[in-house]
Amino acid sequence: MMKKVTHAVFLLMAATIAMSSSSGALASENTLEKIKVEQMTPEINKLVEKGVKKAASLIPYLKDYPVTEVVLKDTPYLLVNNYKSRENNAEFVALVLDKNTGELLEFGKYELNNQTSQTLYPIDKSKEVAISFMKKWYGEDMAGYQLDGDGVAKVFDGQTNTIQFVRVINGVPFPDDMIQVQVDHEGQITGKSLGMNSEKISFAKLDQILSKEKAVKQLATYMQLRYSLDQNGKTYKLLYVPAFSGMLDAVSGKDSVNKPYHSKVNVIPKGTSKPVAKSREEAQVYLTQRTGYDFAKGNVFFEDLTGEKPVIIKYFWKTNKWEGRTNYSWRTDDGWIGSMLIEPKTGSIVNYHVIDTSVSKTATKKLTQEQALQLAINELAEIAPAGTGELLLLQPGEYDESTDQYAFYFVRQEQGIPVEDWLTHISINGSNGKVMGIDLNEKVEGVMTDPKKAISQEEAAAALLKKYPLQLQYILQEEGKASLVYTLPMLFDAKIDALTGEFYTYGSTKKE
Repeated sequence: MMKKVTHAVFLLMAATIAMSSSSGALASENTLEKIKVEQMTPEINKLVEKGVKKAASLIPYLKDYPVTEVVLKDTPYLLVNNYKSRENNAEFVALVLDKNTGELLEFGKYELNNQTSQTLYPIDKSKEVAISFMKKWYGEDMAGYQLDGDGVAKVFDGQTNTIQFVRVINGVPFPDDMIQVQVDHEGQITGKSLGMNSEKISFAKLDQILSKEKAVKQLATYMQLRYSLDQNGKTYKLLYVPAFSGMLDAVSGKDSVNKPYHSKVNVIPKGTSKPVAKSREEAQVYLTQRTGYDFAKGNVFFEDLTGEKPVIIKYFWKTNKWEGRTNYSWRTDDGWIGSMLIEPKTGSIVNYHVIDTSVSKTATKKLTQEQALQLAINELAEIAPAGTGELLLLQPGEYDESTDQYAFYFVRQEQGIPVEDWLTHISINGSNGKVMGIDLNEKVEGVMTDPKKAISQEEAAAALLKKYPLQLQYILQEEGKASLVYTLPMLFDAKIDALTGEFYTYGSTKKE
């Protein structure tokens, strides 16, 4: 056996085996720098022989890859790369074995891209092949795995069909434990991902959960009215949306995610004058003071993009608020770092956003979500106009690791109903609490439907569930414990016209 493996080979494998799931050993995080090559021992040889023998019984074409190379890493896994020849390391089959038992856990085949067009294997036959393979791997009961929905994973590489299986416990799906099997155009299995070890997980019992009927009634209480500017820009649709995370605790019926979602925020404006910038220099000084970004360091290029859509945007999806505004933008060789929209007549700043790329690459989050939210609320008090009153925190502050920023969205209300287009966005740096971006809400005049004409919450919930029924699932909410929840998929599409009870999609008049 070859005793040496290079970073290049492992990088190639990690980057190209598309079947690896985020939970699989082939996609283990931060393992590249931990690779260490050790002398082969009789014990390791025995484990490798066991794993390769099992793989050979499941993967007929493994005999065409006789050159074996073993990688020992600081993980519970052994990585065994199998090549066609010592000279050809671009095509291989990677096996992942348990370091203690030699058990085959997952594998993936990589070959040079075939330049000729290939017809994908039929989906139905791909499912049959994948099921047969799973039975060979786990036994007739497939260790409790079943096809996930229609069994077709929502990934596509143009070369293979990916068939997805979910573990079922006590008759209930456990989506945290998924396995994907790849089938190529010839019907060969070219990859299988790693499932989860469920032996040490305790699963909640079914005897205390709410009936689905009671869960549906509980869901109705989360159906909330919202105004949304229609495509014509003149009228506001009155909609029902499910104002929760999408998961109801199956015992209590409450939102299972403890986050400040759709919570009220009472803002007391300080009456501080709006920030202004009447030149590029003033804009740059203001951004440096607010965000801490030093525009004098490195190669920073300035561009006046007035009349164009800002490069860094967060929530311009219905209005063209950049039209008629001065639009300053800054970038480095690494990409765009900042933009600012200014009302030219007054110099009032209506939007800015800065991304410090040097910080985001080494970001270590220090602020909690609650701390960042309080800083965002403090900023609201500074920039909100007098009489703003009660706002609604539309979503919890999601943290973006790539920018080291929390994003918060607040909306104003009309007749106690949130207007999703009257929105203020605030970005908070997760390390130092600086306000890296603001987008001030601008009230758009339009005709609003009388909420007294709306259907009931119960009717709205029924319309929603007709298309997306509640599903009972297990989820891991804490290590080693799986809870039962009723889930509602496709929340982004879950908007019901409050007058007709039909699904509503912005920009479409199609009735579903």
